[in-house]
Amino acid sequence: MLYVWGHSYEFDNDMNWDMIESFCKLVGGREDIWYATNMEIVDYLKAFRNLKFSADSQFALNPNALSVWLNVDGIIYEVKGGEQVRLSEDSRVSKI
Repeated sequence: MLYVWGHSYEFDNDMNWDMIESFCKLVGGREDIWYATNMEIVDYLKAFRNLKFSADSQFALNPNALSVWLNVDGIIYEVKGGEQVRLSEDSRVSKI
């Protein structure tokens, strides 16, 4: 996670608007980046912590409304709200 926070007057004070403009060009408008508000991050973390796993960690159950993503052995899984996902290369999704 990269968290960017600050006040615009700081760029005036430090005379470095070019730095933030270059940064925004680099990271702006990308489909592989989630641009989130503070509350969206809080909600996501709560949903992530609320995931339920089987005793053998072969399944993940998401009782939340939000989708949550997991990286298991290099495989990315989206566990949609209200779904259970098998955490293996042979993933099967079932609704609860």
